[in-house]
Amino acid sequence: MGRVLVVSASMGEGHDGAARELVRRLEARGHETRTVDFLASAPLNIGPITRTSYEIQLRQAPWSYQFTYRLWAVLPFLCRPFTALVSFLTSRRTLRWIAEYEPDVIVTTYNLSSLVLARLRRHGRLRMPVVTFVTDFDVHRLWVARGVDLTLCVHEASAAVAAKRAGAPARAPGPMVAERFRTTPAPAERERLRAELGLGPDDRGVLVVAGSWGVGDIGRTFDGLLDSGRYVPIAACGRNEELKAELATRSGGRAIGWTDQMPSLMAACDAIVENAGGLTCMEALAVGLPVVTYLPIPGHGRENGAQMERAGVAAYARSADELLPVLDRVTGLAGRRQVAAGRAMFRGDAADDVAAQVQPAGVRRARPSLRRVSAGQRLAGAAAALIAVWATFTFGVSTVAAHGFGVARAERHSHDIFVGVRLGPANVADANLVAALAGAGVTAIVDGTLADQDPAGIRRLTLAGVDVANGGWGRGNGAHWARAKADVVRACNSIQSANGQSCHNFVPLRRIDGFDLASARMDHQRVVANVVRLSPDRLPEFRAGRIYVLDARTLDTATVTRLLAELRLRSSSRHLTVTSFARLH
Repeated sequence: MGRVLVVSASMGEGHDGAARELVRRLEARGHETRTVDFLASAPLNIGPITRTSYEIQLRQAPWSYQFTYRLWAVLPFLCRPFTALVSFLTSRRTLRWIAEYEPDVIVTTYNLSSLVLARLRRHGRLRMPVVTFVTDFDVHRLWVARGVDLTLCVHEASAAVAAKRAGAPARAPGPMVAERFRTTPAPAERERLRAELGLGPDDRGVLVVAGSWGVGDIGRTFDGLLDSGRYVPIAACGRNEELKAELATRSGGRAIGWTDQMPSLMAACDAIVENAGGLTCMEALAVGLPVVTYLPIPGHGRENGAQMERAGVAAYARSADELLPVLDRVTGLAGRRQVAAGRAMFRGDAADDVAAQVQPAGVRRARPSLRRVSAGQRLAGAAAALIAVWATFTFGVSTVAAHGFGVARAERHSHDIFVGVRLGPANVADANLVAALAGAGVTAIVDGTLADQDPAGIRRLTLAGVDVANGGWGRGNGAHWARAKADVVRACNSIQSANGQSCHNFVPLRRIDGFDLASARMDHQRVVANVVRLSPDRLPEFRAGRIYVLDARTLDTATVTRLLAELRLRSSSRHLTVTSFARLH
């Protein structure tokens, strides 16, 4: 038998719930355990502040959480400086916990502690094995890192991603769910539970959940089911007493606060509608209750829902029109395959995988390397890490984008050259220039200011079949994030309002940074960078796969028409085809 240090985090019930169940199973096998809260490893009470900020972010500004969640997928190279920053803040106390307890193996159920432990392992400061249990279906880039000895996941598809990113073994024993969710009640017991909820024999009860914090648009889901007359909503509001009080005023359905009777609630209902893909969702899969994702919270909620649907263990209703048909399907015969796929996930036991990492009896436990670091050194290190994050996100992104990472580019072995013409107020309304652009098959680049000033001119371009790209807002600098929002999102909205079509390409006039890339990715726009700027005096030697932009805001129609004709002639002589930015990917 051995000692196991379990590192969790009080960020909702998902991480703590998995940790508690893991501890129960390990102790039942005779192992000694100790559980620590990773949030307590940070100085100056940062942990509770982080938890409160996260909850406020989900409730008040969910778009910002989606931004930060997607950021690491768009710019994965930022993970390294971010991990360094978190390590500077938390590694000292984490190492002290390990030195005091002297565990044989460390297992974590929280993503940030996984990053810190992996870094300590890579740097030789930990000698005992480190195991990460990923509680989410989606293996986010901040869940796993090289240095972890074993990653445990809830599904085989998740384990495949984790193994690739961690460069170490990954297994899929299934979700970590309490055994009481694996017991199927007798028919008579189920009828009794339904009667307690006010469900008649012919009623179809739907359990609506939103995690322990009761976050998300639960009222909208509740009302939609109630108004249908086909389903009776039973809302589990967690610790959100305001939500419970609000739903209790509805005529029909039922709102329940924090409860430890979730197995009974699930056994009494016919389906569950969830918005996060967290612990409650895993418990429903164990019960055999059909799962539907609807109005998921940003970030992990959306990604978990999409990946569970892809794996066939849950359905995903993407609109109010889809919700009822999806519920009809999963509560019918077709839902049996989904339930079977969900239950099949519970094929192993993570506690056995953790126990297998325990060192044999007689092997001396290696103490972690505790280096004395002064408060000044820690502060300097944290400041350096913050500067590194900011520098990477701003200046570093421009360097990486210059090498073609994260920006639009041509297909490999392309024989196309991609041409855009930037227009201004003086020529966007010129019918002859519009015809020339349409005939040349190039892209018109317009900014948001121009779209607001002359929406009719933008519409004429689109009606003539000209591809229109977003050229930014047109003026102003400001902070990085504000500049990105104006150039990428606000300008695109103005252009779309003018011509009724979404922007697919953002062609900036300035150097881009991480805020631009992240904003464009979230708004489904490609960033067109690494362009060759055409001079009206002398055209260059054209190369296949390159992107060329002519700034025609101060040029007359005759000059632009002449340049386009010369461009097509030169490219044709080199067996190249002139095309628009729409062909980029």
